[in-house]
Amino acid sequence: MKAFTQPEEWSILLNAMAEDALSGEQELRLMELLKADAEFRTEYVRFCQLLTQLHWQSDVESEDFSSAEREVSLVQEVRPLRRWWTVSLALVLLLAVSIGWFTWKGPVEEAPGKLVRVSGRVEILRNKQAPLWISPDELIRQPQPLQPGDRLQTGRGGAATVQLLDQTRIQIRQESEVIVHPPSTGGILVTSGSISAKVAPQSPRNPLTFFLPHAEVQVLGTEFELLSLPEQSAVAVLEGKVQVTRNTDGSKKLVSTGQFLPVTESEPLSVVDWPRPADEWSVDFERGVPVGWQGRQLDHSLPNDSRGGIKSVSVHENLQVIQKIQSPLDPSGLFFWHEDSLLHLRFKVQPPGWFHIYLRARTYEDPRPALTYCYVDLNLWQTQPGEWRTVSIPLSEFRAQTNRQNKPTLGRIPLQIFFRGESENNDNGFMIDRIWVTRGDSPSPVPSQ
Repeated sequence: MKAFTQPEEWSILLNAMAEDALSGEQELRLMELLKADAEFRTEYVRFCQLLTQLHWQSDVESEDFSSAEREVSLVQEVRPLRRWWTVSLALVLLLAVSIGWFTWKGPVEEAPGKLVRVSGRVEILRNKQAPLWISPDELIRQPQPLQPGDRLQTGRGGAATVQLLDQTRIQIRQESEVIVHPPSTGGILVTSGSISAKVAPQSPRNPLTFFLPHAEVQVLGTEFELLSLPEQSAVAVLEGKVQVTRNTDGSKKLVSTGQFLPVTESEPLSVVDWPRPADEWSVDFERGVPVGWQGRQLDHSLPNDSRGGIKSVSVHENLQVIQKIQSPLDPSGLFFWHEDSLLHLRFKVQPPGWFHIYLRARTYEDPRPALTYCYVDLNLWQTQPGEWRTVSIPLSEFRAQTNRQNKPTLGRIPLQIFFRGESENNDNGFMIDRIWVTRGDSPSPVPSQ
């Protein structure tokens, strides 16, 4: 067995402890080492055992001494041992219990973060325990702390938001599985499905690492999306840059803003640029209905409708009559979808009535509109006399409704927005004065009420 070399600091602390001469600073350092250093804990137990043996030996030998011999004994050297014996024995027992606990439960790791938001079906798999189902109402009262190695699974239509200790936010999309470890001990494993993340600035020496079946993604602080499939992994960067390393051969690629990289086991790594619309977008109906929009201009002469706007029209869809406002299809994209993007809307509904908001989007690989996202909320219902109201809706609250792709892919670039609702009186419907999109950290001008 390799001989153990005791550092000089340990000798100073342990000897000072035996002599009952620890300073306040030394006591704090001793406790710090006991908590953080497993080797020091082992040596501390050995030292305490040695002190105990010396004390017992001293008691036994003292019985054989004559009274005269005991009078000249250096009792001052024994008393500190007597004073520390009880404390040392208690600490030995405490450490023995702690070591047994660590052996049973494994080493204690820092908590990686917390689950702050869910929708739909979301569960946590922890060790060999039964699945823990998480409801949105539970997180409203208090976020759910995560333990190292927690496996998060989202079902069809489900989604979850994880916030790490450094404020990094990870959006787990539907039908995905993610394993969460502290950045210092493992990072984030995306075993299946897709996520998007906005990563807080990291140390260049210790970047946050995401693990995919085919690659590792090292991030210093950026916004990106990841896809994990059995046959392919993929990385898309919304802002900043990441380094991707393929598992099979160690090939590396730098992926920057507006770029997409599919990764398989053997095909050459090829970075793809995709068109990126502006982060902000706005349309105002004060001066009439823009070309290509489906809807009719609001009559300024009507009472209580002095503002300009677009009014829903009755259309036949799926064997029913609905109220609808719809933009034309823009192949270049209306705006770019960030996790902190906000859709602002000034509207009025003639009671009783309601409407939902839809976004038709393309992926990074396919220019055709292949995805539909929907927002449903009681704020868009009206049972009292209608008034102009303004709402601000995080795009993260839109949920995927359809996916006509043969396989999941990355990208959400809205090409079209439309509003669909019903009203008991089909002549009423709903009206919109203005629509605009901003980032969450940018000013959001709100029209006067």
